[in-house]
Amino acid sequence: MLRKDLIITIDGPSGAGKSTVAKMLARVLNYTYLDTGAMYRGVAYAFMKEKNPVEIDRFLRNLTIKFELKEETRVYLDGEDISEHIRSPEVSRFASQLSQNTKIREHLRVLQRKAGKSGGVVLEGRDTGSVVFPDAHIKFYLDADLKERARRRYLELVSRGINSEPDNVQEEILKRDRNDSERDIAPLIVPDGAIYIDTTGIDAASVVEKLQEIVRNCLLGG
Repeated sequence: MLRKDLIITIDGPSGAGKSTVAKMLARVLNYTYLDTGAMYRGVAYAFMKEKNPVEIDRFLRNLTIKFELKEETRVYLDGEDISEHIRSPEVSRFASQLSQNTKIREHLRVLQRKAGKSGGVVLEGRDTGSVVFPDAHIKFYLDADLKERARRRYLELVSRGINSEPDNVQEEILKRDRNDSERDIAPLIVPDGAIYIDTTGIDAASVVEKLQEIVRNCLLGG
């Protein structure tokens, strides 16, 4: 019988399929799904709403943000559901910048560890297996070639009604890759012990099936 207390992390760059796969895997395992990227986007959106320059400590003290963990990670700012607002390219760019702030990362890392410490959770992001839960039971790192990731991101934006150009989307992903991999704090890396999976040309259902098989094999082997 599958254990209900595992901590499973899925890291990787933008467009690798992390969110879709993590949601599907959590549903199959009857686990909680935690999108750490939504947390950073939510904080970035809140910061962007500030009318005047604000010091980070004061901003965090006054921040009234809530994360609801269901099939989607819902984000509420001052009681308002901002889950759809945080998916714009502008918020994504600023979230990448803000994620390089030590105080922001520590604030969210505490919340992420609190949410996942009891297990039964699938976390996805860029440092879930390297920083948030380096001792996770099972770690995955999803990747895909640049053109594939840009295509997926473009289709996601179109599905949300956000106008964009394919070439611009690819350039944004390249910038995000550089920012995430070259930052001093919690850079995007393949975590120690993570299982690397290239999702290029593979549909989400097939990737999830592969991850399920790995999870079961790990349990049988351990």
